[in-house]
Amino acid sequence: MNEKKDELEQYELDQIRIKKMKAIIDAQKMQQVNQERAGNMYEKIDFILRAVLHPSAYSHLNKLKNDEPEVYQRIYNELISPDVFESIDYLVAVVKQQGGVPRQIPLDAIIYIERKIKGIKSTIKVKQGDGEVMDLGSYLTKK
Repeated sequence: MNEKKDELEQYELDQIRIKKMKAIIDAQKMQQVNQERAGNMYEKIDFILRAVLHPSAYSHLNKLKNDEPEVYQRIYNELISPDVFESIDYLVAVVKQQGGVPRQIPLDAIIYIERKIKGIKSTIKVKQGDGEVMDLGSYLTKK
């Protein structure tokens, strides 16, 4: 009787181990699928960015990605809204079908967004005849 009880316990333990192994394998498969989907999503977004940004704007954005990741992320969030994520497959199909977009976003627009994020205000400098450089507001109010 004791042997049957031991065999039954061993059988139950084996069943629990098998269930846990299946759960671990399923979790690993799901993680792999999610990583592939995420990678695929970022590839699609990169494709869209290449299409809608002028090449100089795209290279500037990539430079920001390496040099200033926080600024890059904020620009990225401004360019890629949640509705873009939802309709990414449609956008990719349209861009591929049309062979691009009619007007690309210029470098100036990316620099403008970057300066806005960094809080840099534009200033116009005026150089007087004696070599003194001052901003336009000071120059105009000077008597």
